[in-house]
Amino acid sequence: MVPTASGRWLACAIGAGLLASPAAFAAAPHPVQPGETLWSISTANGLTTRTVAVYNGLPENAPLLVGTTIYVPTVQEGTAALAAGGPAVAPPATSGAALGTAPGGTLAAETARAAVPAPGMGHVPSPYGELSLFPAAADAWNAMRAEANSVYGIDIYPGGPVSAYRTYAQQAELYRAFLTGHGAPANPPGTSSHEYGTAVDVQTPEMRSVIDQIGSKYGWGKVHAPDEWWHVDYLGG
Repeated sequence: MVPTASGRWLACAIGAGLLASPAAFAAAPHPVQPGETLWSISTANGLTTRTVAVYNGLPENAPLLVGTTIYVPTVQEGTAALAAGGPAVAPPATSGAALGTAPGGTLAAETARAAVPAPGMGHVPSPYGELSLFPAAADAWNAMRAEANSVYGIDIYPGGPVSAYRTYAQQAELYRAFLTGHGAPANPPGTSSHEYGTAVDVQTPEMRSVIDQIGSKYGWGKVHAPDEWWHVDYLGG
C-alpha cells in the first residue's frame, strides 16, 4: 500500500521525535528520600519549587512519597514546562508497581488508605492526616509531641503517609522500590516494626534530635536501622 501524504508526515514526525528524544529529555531521576520536599530538592539543584512542581505535574505544596521518583529538569526543560503550563513527565503519585496483596492496586491506593485510621489502633497527627500506631505507642508519641512543642518549639510527626503504621502490602512495595534502586532503605515485608505500629520515620533531623533528648521518658528511642537517622521505635514504658 502506498502511504498517503498524511501517513508520510506522521511517520517522519514520529521518527524525528524518536531521534530527538535522547537529547531533549535530560532530566535526572531523583528517588525521594525521607525528609525531602519539593522545596529542598529544587533548592539543592538551583531551581525554583514551581519549576520542579510544574515539570512533574505536582502542586508546589505536594507531599512527596518516600521511594517514588521525581525528575529534576535542566534549566531549559524547566523553562519550557513553565511556558507550556503543564508537566513534561507523568506525576509521581505512585511507583506504578502492582501490589501483590491487592491485585491491580498501587501504592497510591495503599497510601490513600494510610490516612484512614486502622481499626483497633491509636492515632497521631501528621500533615497527611491522622496516621495509625499501636495504641500505647500512639499515646506515648502524642505526649512526647506535646513536650516537644512546648519546651523546644519543634513539632514532631511522621515524614510521609506511610511513615507510621503500614500494611504488609505497603512494606512490600517500599521494599521492591529499594531493591530496584528507586527507594529509601526498607526491610522485607513481614520484618518491619512499622507493620506492628511501633515505629515512625520522622521528617527532619531536628525532630530526631528532640526525640533523642526526651524520648526515653515516653518509651521512644533508636534501636533498629542504625543507618536510618529518621527511624525511631517505641520500646514500651
